[in-house]
Parts: sequence; C-alpha cells; structure tokens
Amino acid sequence: MKKIIAIMFFITALICISENKGYAQELQDNSTQNINSMDNATSAESNVNIENHKSDVVVKKKPDFNKKKISLDRIEDKKWSLRLGYAFFFPESEYTSILNHKLKIGGAYDVNKYFQVQGFLQYADGSKSYNISGVDTTFTGTVYNLGLLAIGLYPFELSAGEIAPFGSLGGVYTFGNIRAKSSIIEQKQNISGGGILAQAGMQYNINVFSIRVYGEYLYDLTPIKVDYIKSFSGFSVGAEFGVKF
Repeated sequence: MKKIIAIMFFITALICISENKGYAQELQDNSTQNINSMDNATSAESNVNIENHKSDVVVKKKPDFNKKKISLDRIEDKKWSLRLGYAFFFPESEYTSILNHKLKIGGAYDVNKYFQVQGFLQYADGSKSYNISGVDTTFTGTVYNLGLLAIGLYPFELSAGEIAPFGSLGGVYTFGNIRAKSSIIEQKQNISGGGILAQAGMQYNINVFSIRVYGEYLYDLTPIKVDYIKSFSGFSVGAEFGVKF
C-alpha cells in the first residue's frame, strides 16, 4: 500500500512539473509576442515621425537668376531720361535770325507710357550785320530759354521698337542779352521775360534710346527795348536724342 501511494505521489509530482514547464513556456511565448508587438509599434511610430518630418522640411531650390532680368529687359522700369537736341529757329523778327541755331539739354520723367514731363535749357547766340537805311548795323546776342513741358504720347508697337506721335505744351523763362551797334547807335539790353511753347512731332523708341523730331512755336512775351527787334517769337524745327536710365 505504501509503495502504491509513493508511486502515485511521484506521478502527481511529474504531472505538476510538466504543467509548470508548459505554463512557463506559455508565459515566455506571450512575453516574446508582446515585445515583438511593441517593437513593431515603435518602428511604425518612428516611420510616421520620419514622414511627418519630411513633410515639414521645406526644400530650398537654387535661385533662378534667369528670372531676374535687368537692364534692357526692364525698359518699363526706367522712368528718367537724358535728352540732347538741336533746333533751327525761324524768327518773326528779321534781326533775331542771329539766334537761328539752338542747342538744348534736358531731362524727362515718364509718368506712364502716355504722359511725360520734360525740363530743358536751350541756348542760342550769334552775331550778324544788316544794312538798315544805308547804315550797317550789327546785332549780337546770347539768349537762354529755361522751360518745362507736359507731353502727351500715343505709342504704337512695331516689330522693332515703337513709334509715338506726341504733342506738348509748356512755359519758358527767357533771359540773356542783346545788342545793336552801328555808326550812329549802340544799344544793349539784359533781357528777362517769359513765353508759351507748343510742340508736335513724332518719337521713335528702341530699347533705352529714343529719337524725336518736332515742330514748335514759341510765343515770347519778353519786353525788348533794342531798336528793330520786336520779339523772340517764332517757329522752329528740331530733333532730340534721348537715353533712359
């Protein structure tokens, strides 16, 4: 009887040990599975973070210097221009033909492509003798016109450049001196006065350059006290060259 009880106790012990081993193996498997799940979750979270970081990164592209066009490619951005000109004067008073040749320098500002404001200084001088009633009389003079013009243009595009008819109106300040000398008289006057100037003509533009041809009439109100000279009024034809900057 004691042997049977001992054998049964031994078998029961073996069964308990076996079950404990299985339970331990099961715990180990569950632990391994949990660790793998955590690793997978961590890896997935890391991938998500990496993707989010990529989406937050702003890719800096190299600057395209070809888009930054300057100089001749941006003519419309250039508003100021320097202008040089020449005009031939046909005076109403015969004896002011000493002022036939007028040189001009000025500057202009383009408000837009249809409207321009121009300021200028015009210079003329000369000396010439006339026989007046049998007496040789020499007229000498130096005259300046300081003017301001408002100019309206209407440009038309061409295959190369553009052409623009224009008209202008403005005022001038006239100053300088004039002298008349003969065997019987000698007169000299420092002049100062003003007048109204009107122009009409055509302008051709290409790149930063422009050429203008025009006719103008000056109605001058400067008081003159020298004999035989009535006024500095008259008609002129001229040309101007301009460059924008």
